[in-house]
Amino acid sequence: MKKLIPLLLTFLCAVASLAQTGSIQGKIVGSDQKPLAMATLTVFLAKDTSIVSYRISNESGEFKFSNLPINVPLRLLATYVGNEAYRQSFTLTSQNPSVKLDVIKMQMTSKSLDEVIVTAERPPITVKNDTIEFNANSFKTLPNALVEDLLKKLPGVRVDADGNITMNGKPVNKILVDGKSFFGDDPKMATRNLPANAIDKIQAVDDKEQALLNGDNNTSNVGKVINITLKKGYKKSAFGKVYAGGGTQDVYELGGIMNIFRDTLQVSVLGYSNNLNRPGFSYSELMNNGGLRRSNSNRTSSSTRINNGMNGSMVDINGVNFGGNTNFGIATSNGGGFNINHAPSNKKSFYLQYYFGEVRNRLSTDRLAELYNGDTIISNHRQTNVLTKNYGHSVGGGFKIKTDSVTTLNFNAGYTSGLVREAPNVLISSENNYLGSQSMGAINQSNATNNVNYNHTFYLLRTGKTNSKRLMSIVQSLNLGNNTSDNMTNSTLNYYYPSRYDSLQNQLRQVRVPQTFGSFSISFYEPIHKYFTLRFTNRYSFTQVKNTTNLWYSSPLGDSYSVLNPLLSGTFERQQHEVFFAQKLAFQYKKLTLIAGIDETLLRSKLHTSAETEGIERNIQKLNPNLNITFDNLTLTYNKSYNLPSYSYLLPVFDNSNPYHVAKGNPRLLPTSTAEWMLSYNYNNQTKNINIWWYSSFQQRDNDIIQNITIDKQGIQTSSPVNADGTRNLYMNLNINKDFKLGEKNKLTLSAGGYYSINRSKMIFNADTSWQTTNQLSNWYGINFYYKDKIEWNNSYSPDFNFTSYSSPNFTGLKATLHNFNTNLIIRWTKNLILENNVIYLYNSNLTGANKTTVRWNAAINYNFMKDQRATIKLSAYDILNQNSNIVRLIASQNTLTYNRGNLLPRYFMITLTYNIKQMPRK
Repeated sequence: MKKLIPLLLTFLCAVASLAQTGSIQGKIVGSDQKPLAMATLTVFLAKDTSIVSYRISNESGEFKFSNLPINVPLRLLATYVGNEAYRQSFTLTSQNPSVKLDVIKMQMTSKSLDEVIVTAERPPITVKNDTIEFNANSFKTLPNALVEDLLKKLPGVRVDADGNITMNGKPVNKILVDGKSFFGDDPKMATRNLPANAIDKIQAVDDKEQALLNGDNNTSNVGKVINITLKKGYKKSAFGKVYAGGGTQDVYELGGIMNIFRDTLQVSVLGYSNNLNRPGFSYSELMNNGGLRRSNSNRTSSSTRINNGMNGSMVDINGVNFGGNTNFGIATSNGGGFNINHAPSNKKSFYLQYYFGEVRNRLSTDRLAELYNGDTIISNHRQTNVLTKNYGHSVGGGFKIKTDSVTTLNFNAGYTSGLVREAPNVLISSENNYLGSQSMGAINQSNATNNVNYNHTFYLLRTGKTNSKRLMSIVQSLNLGNNTSDNMTNSTLNYYYPSRYDSLQNQLRQVRVPQTFGSFSISFYEPIHKYFTLRFTNRYSFTQVKNTTNLWYSSPLGDSYSVLNPLLSGTFERQQHEVFFAQKLAFQYKKLTLIAGIDETLLRSKLHTSAETEGIERNIQKLNPNLNITFDNLTLTYNKSYNLPSYSYLLPVFDNSNPYHVAKGNPRLLPTSTAEWMLSYNYNNQTKNINIWWYSSFQQRDNDIIQNITIDKQGIQTSSPVNADGTRNLYMNLNINKDFKLGEKNKLTLSAGGYYSINRSKMIFNADTSWQTTNQLSNWYGINFYYKDKIEWNNSYSPDFNFTSYSSPNFTGLKATLHNFNTNLIIRWTKNLILENNVIYLYNSNLTGANKTTVRWNAAINYNFMKDQRATIKLSAYDILNQNSNIVRLIASQNTLTYNRGNLLPRYFMITLTYNIKQMPRK
């Protein structure tokens, strides 16, 4: 309390002092008298060159500093690449608090920027052509801060709670360290492991490689690449950290990472173990490092799962779980891996990575699904207890070679293997609000799943020696996968309506799914005029999917699973050949880019099933127009495509693994046609510290795939996919951020945004066809305050509304409303003591009683000690109010409300010791 009162008084005095400040403004021009945009203006304290503030000149060369101290000697430094530095000393007084300078005329020079200024005067920001360079020493961080903490202080840079980075509204695709990849170019591996005090400069450029691969060489619609330049002493060093902790409820965490840099070699090793529902690796780490982003199998949502929730976070790719848990359950995660980068020259680089992940999740859930049909409500209740074991391996490797100044070869390969073992015990029941109890039973299962996947991508990129718009690219990719599952089910079900009888089930369901995908494409881009370019792309792809499903019963003699049930067994095979031709004409003039073209798709598919005497062919030959218009930061896109249904919709075999929800595929589904309009806008003004980002799309789908659902008098639901026309989707996303500088080290950030969607599609239930319209409205508002390096206070509020209506009077409209408030406060009490406080408030209006409201309060105390604060001891408290068990998740879809409750992380207190292995320069 003794320190809190002076701290609060200091804060109030700082705010009050804003009324006692002055300003200076002016205009900067070059030697040719033309205004210089993007020049860097910095105001220092004259006595010690401490930075007071900085600005970037606008397109008219104008600049203005506000909130400058009065009666203090100051110095203005103006810098622009290729010009001599300009300096002017001044002092603002209460009698003359505002100064307007004469026009500043810069003089050209052949010297570099480092030659025309002293080290102490290095400006915070320097613009060099298309590169923005930040001087890391100008942005102060704590002794134990990471690169992520440094990035949060840079103007125009946003880092969200999951560590995803955007700069000037554009995503950061990768982070390089001294121009080399670091753990597969994944941004989080660098930002969450490298210490901030090791950084000399941070450079940001547009991702030109992505622009070339897009085929338009247009950097207005690509992400950013950040290059981190290490200080001289770290270029040949070893650094990292190790940590271990334990607490009540038997919770624990331990792990570490070690980085070794030796000139052209980078080696990183990491390992982890915890039972806190945390993954060992992020999704982007795995997708980039293992080459999985290039895997065709990841084109479907069923192969990749990534979630963040109140109970934690998890990552699962191609059936390989790499740790964590987001929904219900308590997961124990173990794993480790290594990354090796070798760049013998700036024209050659090689990498190799390996990861292993193990997850054991103990899960207990209680699920209630209420299905509405007129005034009838059918309630299905399901209680599950299960221990699930996941094991996964991932290997990735590749190289990038520039054979000459215009030719680049790139190869990436990845292999993953995983297995899942689980034995769920389920109690299940069904009830009708008029008829009472309909059924009750118990289901015991033993499931084993194995999954392997190999993928690689090779591309050759060659640009013109005299014209960068001339381009040729060759891309070849291959994906091989195999999934096997053995599911044993032993159940006892008692049905009470319309007649009473018992059903016993003892079966083994075996599924084998091998898949092959390969493609080859070649593209040419030929400039025919200063403003016009012709673009041609040709691609051939081949896909083969097989599925063999066998359901076995035990024989009357007691032989285990020796009797085949042909009605619930079958085979499936589909081969697909696709040839794609694209011809486009591109026009580019200053800020305007217009690309118009015609795509021709030739698709041949043949499907064979054990239920069909002849194969089913699907042949498509379509001409599809497409358009892309980009003006400055505004982009409009139109395209149309045709897609065959996923094989999972086509298998004509009943799946009765869940006796209350039986599913069967439809091999005669037609291809879905999709027409889509997209409009996006990005506005970023570094002078005014404001960023506006907006994205919207409208989709129209015919022959869309929906489920035809029937439910019988016993409450058993059967579903089968069918085609339906008229699906419409409208989606909009808006985000606004505004920074306010409150003096030298204080900043206030306001943000607001919204996610809005309208989905209209058909629904078939018990032969009643209805239009289903779902409206989702999600808003978010944020206010973040940074006071010197003492206080960080981040607040956000997100109200979410979901409304579903039906054209048929037999279905009841559904509503779901959720309010989420999050406040996070960090106080750096002293140099060694840091306090953290986090409160999450949830309000769900669809729940009854006390369950409507949940408050989760977390707090922590950090104490740094040892030389250079290398060690940190942390006392943390999770869910202090012990309300995590009150969480009920609600899902509203297809005239059904589903309530889910399960076991979650309990309240715990934990102590963690972290030791940072600091720089050890090589002698």
